[in-house]
Amino acid sequence: MEHKDKMQYLIFSILIFTTMLILFVIGAFFTPSFKDFLTGNVVPELIGICIELLIIILIFEKWQSNKKHQKDIVHEKRLREYLIFFLKYGLSDLPNELKVGKFFGENYIENEKEIKNIVNYMSSNKIDADILKSMKEHLLIDKSALENLLEVASTLTDAHFKSWIRIVYFINKLSHTNNNNLKELKSIVIDILQNIKRFDKASYDNHIYVGAKRP
Repeated sequence: MEHKDKMQYLIFSILIFTTMLILFVIGAFFTPSFKDFLTGNVVPELIGICIELLIIILIFEKWQSNKKHQKDIVHEKRLREYLIFFLKYGLSDLPNELKVGKFFGENYIENEKEIKNIVNYMSSNKIDADILKSMKEHLLIDKSALENLLEVASTLTDAHFKSWIRIVYFINKLSHTNNNNLKELKSIVIDILQNIKRFDKASYDNHIYVGAKRP
């Protein structure tokens, strides 16, 4: 629940309590027998009010939770679009059999296999210098945007934030790596791919992606 919503909820509760207190004082004042007033009027009314308030609170909490979940999905989609762009175009020079599909959240099993295949290929094969430089250039173009999106990633889970901040870290590391150091360039790109996979897993595990239903 956001701070603004908490304040509104607190104000609402205070107003309800104040109204009940005023009505209690008025009822007690105009009733000859205070005991009869309590047992015949106040207690049954309080029980009814408590039940109604409990139902309202549960409905309100459910609505707030659903609202946050939908907001998280929108944020996750915004972040995922940058990852998809890199996977599709930043890795476009790799062999065709390594091409990444849609990379939507609902395709988690397929996504995991695709990233794993790319990582395995890069780990066990010599990658052309021009291909690595192209990957580096693509990532550096998006560097500022990815850094600015750290705040968005922080609104999701810890796993999302950690994977995103590591992606940003390795891109910064890439910017300080000499183009002639092909081994280091390849290693950094692989680290970025591993964290893209972690981001995707965080979305799948927490049901935060387009089309996800709350558990």
